[in-house]
Amino acid sequence: MKTKNAAAKGIIASFVNPTSSGKVEYFEKACLLWNTEGEITYFGDVPPLETLAGQSVLLRENFIVLPGLIDLHTHLPQYEFVAQGEHALLPWLEKYTYPQEARFRESRVAEEQSRNFFESCLSLGTTTVVAYLSPFFEAAAIAFEEATKAKIRAYMGPALMDRNVPPDLQTTVNQTEKDSLFLLEKYHKKKNTEFVVTPRFAITCSEELLALSGRLSQEYKTLLQTHISENVDEVHETLRLFPTASSYAGVYDRTGCLHERTLLGHGIHLSSEELRIIQERKSVLVHCPTSNSFLGSGIMPYRLFKEQGLSMGLGTDVAGGYSLSLFDEMRTMVEVSKLRSSLLKEESTVSVENALCQATLLNARAIGRDDLGSFAVGKKADFIVVDSSMANPLLNERKNNYDALSEKLQRIVYRSHPQMVNESFIAGEKVFAR
Repeated sequence: MKTKNAAAKGIIASFVNPTSSGKVEYFEKACLLWNTEGEITYFGDVPPLETLAGQSVLLRENFIVLPGLIDLHTHLPQYEFVAQGEHALLPWLEKYTYPQEARFRESRVAEEQSRNFFESCLSLGTTTVVAYLSPFFEAAAIAFEEATKAKIRAYMGPALMDRNVPPDLQTTVNQTEKDSLFLLEKYHKKKNTEFVVTPRFAITCSEELLALSGRLSQEYKTLLQTHISENVDEVHETLRLFPTASSYAGVYDRTGCLHERTLLGHGIHLSSEELRIIQERKSVLVHCPTSNSFLGSGIMPYRLFKEQGLSMGLGTDVAGGYSLSLFDEMRTMVEVSKLRSSLLKEESTVSVENALCQATLLNARAIGRDDLGSFAVGKKADFIVVDSSMANPLLNERKNNYDALSEKLQRIVYRSHPQMVNESFIAGEKVFAR
């Protein structure tokens, strides 16, 4: 259920606040205040009650407040078939993805599934989402309209493909430019939506379409999202299709698709030279651990890449990932890092705190949103109210002996429950409530 609460200008609760160090700050009881523009004006100890006179302050003392979660890589049209298929990437796309995306030619399908997708995001604590859409211009416009109604922060674009997919999913370079300019004009930086140039990946894009993508994203300063080196067969097929390219990353680099606003999904099988190029271009590698496991693609060396200074992100990658919950994604992120560490003794692991920081503050920075992802004066009041008792293995009337705020955070991530998020706020406005 969505509801408005424009009068609320503050909240008192327990808080977990991410920091750029990868650690978090714990506040057993604190107060967050914001102004009519949804900007934070105060965060800290609960002030004397007389100073709050005249302000509408929500009391959520048995709940935990976290920054709104930020998903940097997912696919709106694929949500319907989560958890389907046990194929590797390329056969899985043929069997499930392309037929499902073809259904979005119907306005009814595009409208119903877009609305469900955004409501699901908000119900799971995601207040900002970066999503691939179907390849159809009309369906993209519908998705933008539904995102605007939901008030979610949505960065999106139609998946661009002009070869190696069924003909009804293909576009042309000229049509892509025409449609992109329309969507840019109508939806880019309008309210909470932004247009993202979205070439699906090199296999489905001609060099001309990639070059147009690079030019549009740089000229209009948009994000560009695509996939890279998710699967070994994908890498081999890319190099076959681009025989003069130095590497997979080289394909994107020579077409202008690598820059500081580029989000590269997966990046599991990259050479040291490709990593150097990506780092020099300041592009972001988006870790999708659940999807990588589900499709048997491999394990991205997240910790190693981060220690090398690469810009990193985290995404659910539905429907390779089988949940839109970033809590689930954080858990998988931690667990696969332990697996890599056990196999490669020199590699350190990712903690729950590290994962939360990536899903909030660091993901915000990856898309140039320094005003999101943590609690500080001047930032936007994007936050979620979490009922940690939903993750408690004991009955409500029994005290859990492991009840420190840090221990509750562990349970929230490892025992995430689909009804755990009680409320979601964007710029101080309640956009979701149980």
